[in-house]
Amino acid sequence: MRRTLVILGGADGSVGVYRRARELGYRTICVDIRPGAPGVAAADEYLQLSVRAPERIDAALRSRTDIAGIICPASDVGLPTQAWLARAWDLPSPLPDAAVEASVDKPVFRAVCERAGVPTYRSVSGTSGPELARAARGMRFPTLVKPVDSSGSRGVISCSDPGKLRAIVAESLTFSHTGRVVVEEHLDGRHLTIEAIVADGDIAFHAVTERTITPPPLFVTTAHAMPAGLPEDVAESLPDMLTAVCAEIGYRDGPLTFDAVLTPDGVLYLIEMGARMGGNGIAEVVESCYGVDLMAATMAQAVGEKPMLTPKPPMPSLVHILASDRMGRLAAIEGTEEVSAMPEVVDLQLFVQDGSPIRPYEQAGYKLGYVVLTADSPERLRAVETEVRGTLKFRLEPQGDEKDMAVPLP
Repeated sequence: MRRTLVILGGADGSVGVYRRARELGYRTICVDIRPGAPGVAAADEYLQLSVRAPERIDAALRSRTDIAGIICPASDVGLPTQAWLARAWDLPSPLPDAAVEASVDKPVFRAVCERAGVPTYRSVSGTSGPELARAARGMRFPTLVKPVDSSGSRGVISCSDPGKLRAIVAESLTFSHTGRVVVEEHLDGRHLTIEAIVADGDIAFHAVTERTITPPPLFVTTAHAMPAGLPEDVAESLPDMLTAVCAEIGYRDGPLTFDAVLTPDGVLYLIEMGARMGGNGIAEVVESCYGVDLMAATMAQAVGEKPMLTPKPPMPSLVHILASDRMGRLAAIEGTEEVSAMPEVVDLQLFVQDGSPIRPYEQAGYKLGYVVLTADSPERLRAVETEVRGTLKFRLEPQGDEKDMAVPLP
């Protein structure tokens, strides 16, 4: 029986997928160019290749008869390769080209939203500061400048006025593999993430998290909490919005993740999408809150099986990202046993160890770990989050005359 999953990417956001796959009886092959990627140690096998190289992955694995499915759980970068290999290997649920393009190119997704008839906003894309400065005339500032093809908040920068646009575009371009950025109007409101499972073209399950982010000029996620408690009319219209987008891109089976903003006037805007699960521990939060295992559902669909989706009444849950506000080298981690013993702690994941280099939390890949919490009330949940922040300490090696210090957590 073919029970091996090829998993594209070994970033920290994928570690839970490898562990869950093992629990479900799958073998895993981690494909990642970096031998030190966190997912490598969690996988059964390792293939040191770029997730952008489908032909090379095919050449290395095409003789295998045990491969049952392929997924790309933590980043949009590998989605074109997932689609290519699923077709080459005749695997279930290959990604439609339109779904891949909407996931890896933000202006394409904006056009999808327009055609699907869901709320949208002004944006322009291009390859140079002068070109975009001209195209952005008349837009409301501040704007956000983003690489069209990045994820994890890499290269996302706020621009407060038109005079700064050229310099910010130049900086953001360094994060784009294709050399293009998008300038879009900044939307004020509640930042949300939407996780969904699509089955036979219908939204079989969806859940919404309330996202906490770092302040401008960076917008990096520091926490996801659920249930988000949307206004009744927004909650009722959301499945239809998602269904319209799926119909537009021909997406019938698999996971979806969306970033969204609910503005003060009650309009929900879909900002960007990925034809995959969300990272940053969102799958664990969804399971803690609703009892729905997004990882198992995604793997089931990847091998051609029906996902098991039986939601329970929601339980307040969140994931808090552990991170640093400064650069240094890790000397010690304190408080892990105390935090793990807290009854509200569902999972504590650490991606650093003594001696690890630490960078300021300017993008999602710079996290130190995360902790998943659940409690019987939102008030208790936030109290435990505060308790975790006060208990868990990442101490950096002293520099110069400094004493060693615990890094403040976001």
